[in-house]
Amino acid sequence: MTTAAPVYRRVLRRETHRPRTAPAVVVAVLLALLLLAALAAGVWAIADPTVRDAAAERAAGLDAATVATAAGVVLVVLAVPLLAAALLPGRRARRGRASGRLAVLIDDGALADAVADHIARRSAIGRDQVAVVVARRTVIVRVTPTSGVDFDADEIREAASTALDELGFPAAVRVRATERGVVS
Repeated sequence: MTTAAPVYRRVLRRETHRPRTAPAVVVAVLLALLLLAALAAGVWAIADPTVRDAAAERAAGLDAATVATAAGVVLVVLAVPLLAAALLPGRRARRGRASGRLAVLIDDGALADAVADHIARRSAIGRDQVAVVVARRTVIVRVTPTSGVDFDADEIREAASTALDELGFPAAVRVRATERGVVS
């Protein structure tokens, strides 16, 4: 490969995965605000003894278990979205491919439309009777047959596989027929 291959790989990775910067910025801003509020409260308590005494009276009236429970609930509410952002896959509905001099990025919807068009041309089925969904590792083809006319699922599977191979994005193909057909 050329010296551009690592650059293409990095660009395709950036385009096919969601960035995690938004949750990181939110956490940084919240921590900065919390630190600033604690610093301001500390300075205020040093400068004004009545604030310190009022805070001590309020703290004496609180139950430790209640404070711990409230703090725990707040931390869990903040932690769940952050854990979800960290652990869930950040894949976008796109696929990328790099070759010697270029990198290609295609949206899964565009890939599905191209496969559906190829199936409709090759199988003599109307384009509006073919729906394709591109998942991460599989392609699901849903065919709405014309009432009274059988269709060959193997022929449709072969047409979808051929289209995917020609485009350079091979995947496993599943063909499903809807229960109700359309009237010709």
